[in-house]
Amino acid sequence: MVAANVLFAAMAISARLASRSASWTTVGASRALVGAAVAFAFALRSGASLRTRNRGLAWARSISGTLAMLATFYALGSPNLAVGDAATIFATAPILIALFSPWLLGEKASRGLWGVLLVAFAGVALVAGPQLSFSGLPACASMLSAVFSALAMMFLRRMRSGHGSGEPESTEAIALHFALVAFAAHAIFGLFSFRMPTARDAGWLFLTGFTGGLAQLAMTRAYALTEAARLGAVSYLNTVVTFLAGIVFLGERPAWTQLAGCALVVSAGLALAVSAARRARGSASSRQRG
Repeated sequence: MVAANVLFAAMAISARLASRSASWTTVGASRALVGAAVAFAFALRSGASLRTRNRGLAWARSISGTLAMLATFYALGSPNLAVGDAATIFATAPILIALFSPWLLGEKASRGLWGVLLVAFAGVALVAGPQLSFSGLPACASMLSAVFSALAMMFLRRMRSGHGSGEPESTEAIALHFALVAFAAHAIFGLFSFRMPTARDAGWLFLTGFTGGLAQLAMTRAYALTEAARLGAVSYLNTVVTFLAGIVFLGERPAWTQLAGCALVVSAGLALAVSAARRARGSASSRQRG
């Protein structure tokens, strides 16, 4: 999941650079199309199946993920909503995952995990520096993105844990199905807003899709390994890595409050790592005694 968030951060920087001449729908379509090619290439190499057994869950995951992607790129492309405000609203997704998981996944978040989530969310708010000056439609799009993203991650968890069918879906099949659905949706919207990108920005479009495709595969594998709420909390690292990448590659300068926010998010991530290690040792001891 950490690898996925580093790759998603690279995708975000590439998408920002590609947006200098490309429309938001073109950026989204490129992310989906190249991501589909990455999933297909990995399937050819590993021999993994590209067929999803549970069609209902596959469509639920792909549609909710596509709606989240559309809402995300629309909100980020709107001049009426500050990027910090959008990022802070997006950051409610892990909290929604922890809130919905008991009903959709049967996975109840512990009190300690709730504490970690709240600390991490506070850190994200400091990093993003929200101006709390929301503009109707873009702000609604940001909130819809968080809701659909949370739903997509929980459907993904069900598919990768083998919930219901007893056998998990392949990582490549899930990623390819989602990428093709997302590409179709962005291509349709792109008919009304297409702009020909420059040759330089076309390279950034490819990098957006390549890093996003690898990130999607890494994240999909992660959701087979542990509870959705824990992985949702780890996803806060994406904000910090994107923030640091903005300093290095875009020349952005941080305020002290943003550095404090980074410290909070990293602290929350370390707390999760220690908790996971203790649980793993406890499970191993239980199996040995059994």
